[in-house]
Amino acid sequence: MGIRRTSNHMIKNKYLSILLIIGLALTACSSDDAVVEQKTLEPGKTYYLTVDATKGSDATTRALTLSGSTLTPTWATTEHVYVKGSTWATGSLSPDANAATARLNGAITGITGDLPHDLTLQFPQQTWSYTGQVGTIADIAAKYDYATATAHITAIDGSNITASSSVTFTNQQAIVKFTLQDKNNGNAAINATSLRISANGLKTTDTETGDITITPASPTSEIFAALSGISSTNVTLTAVAGNKTYVYNKSGASFEDGKYYEITVKMLEATEGTYLANVTTDHIGWVVGQDGKVYSTVSKATDASTTAVAMVAYVGTASNFTHGLAIALADESTDMNQSSAITAASTTKNTNTAVTNGTWRLPTIQDWQYILIGCGNGATYSSTPGTVGIGSLNAKLASVGTALTSGCYWSSIKYYCPYVSSTEVDLSRTDNLDGVSPYHVRACLAF
Repeated sequence: MGIRRTSNHMIKNKYLSILLIIGLALTACSSDDAVVEQKTLEPGKTYYLTVDATKGSDATTRALTLSGSTLTPTWATTEHVYVKGSTWATGSLSPDANAATARLNGAITGITGDLPHDLTLQFPQQTWSYTGQVGTIADIAAKYDYATATAHITAIDGSNITASSSVTFTNQQAIVKFTLQDKNNGNAAINATSLRISANGLKTTDTETGDITITPASPTSEIFAALSGISSTNVTLTAVAGNKTYVYNKSGASFEDGKYYEITVKMLEATEGTYLANVTTDHIGWVVGQDGKVYSTVSKATDASTTAVAMVAYVGTASNFTHGLAIALADESTDMNQSSAITAASTTKNTNTAVTNGTWRLPTIQDWQYILIGCGNGATYSSTPGTVGIGSLNAKLASVGTALTSGCYWSSIKYYCPYVSSTEVDLSRTDNLDGVSPYHVRACLAF
């Protein structure tokens, strides 16, 4: 009996031990499950993100210091780096040191998704725009030296998330120092009040292209510019200094993102009041007065006692015009059908808005192509044109008149009505209602 009692006691102890082991095992499983459950970034939750950030071989941070011909990038603790998943997060990160490498820290809200998860880091701001530059390094450093990186997130610890490795920021533009000189005046400095940069593909935002005008706080011959999208293309610089306008053209120009360039530009003064028959490609973007002469601005035309009515868009020898094409500064006041559009853009305008040595008409598809090509959309002429960029034309029009708006514009070719969107124009678009639909009308001037 004693032996049996001892055996029962041992059995009970073993049973309790087994239960204890099972309990510990269940506790361990519950703990592991808790870790596994933290594989999703929760909507609305605030996380503290830490990322080690290093600069690449190019200029990749926003605090810029110019020493001689070297532009040195460093982080600054006052900077803000913004975070984007599917949308922009609320909050930002800041560097912990004024140095070339730093740790970025900050609280962010609004990041969701399962791990592993990639986050885009961007500075100096969320909104991407190259317009409004004033031509200084400090201004570029504060607003236009865009750089991005990707942070790979693989684990969450409560409210803390850390990138799996350090990130390298990549600059999204070149920085160019232009030194302006008057070529016909002993290379004297041109102290410009504005510098306009035109080139096919030149970005005004991350998705749009067009011209960029830099306006210094005071006249200067040295202007810094943040430029993106210029690759093996023609670049036109137009500087205004006092009552003089200077022009410079360079073909096959390229500016690589992340690089710094110093360029001395020997410019030629452009003559106000040049007759249409004598204009050159340097005059593209200038306005045409009813006196048959071109001027750098609408106000210069007014000063010459004439009215600006068009903008020089193409200079060259092609069929159906002698020397070039200009485009009206604005649409006709109302939309109309194709027949009425032809009358309004030719008979009416040649009567009411006559231009010496110029002839108004509704553009052919060929005219539309040359207008776009002349203003620098990078396309070439085609007998079967399709969709091409419109940013460079609209940027020029906006500075002297009114840009083309979204929608169809009539051509003089039966039923053809190019369709304009914010960045492109479809030159193959036709009207399925036999030309009776009311569409926009913009006349052109052949000269």
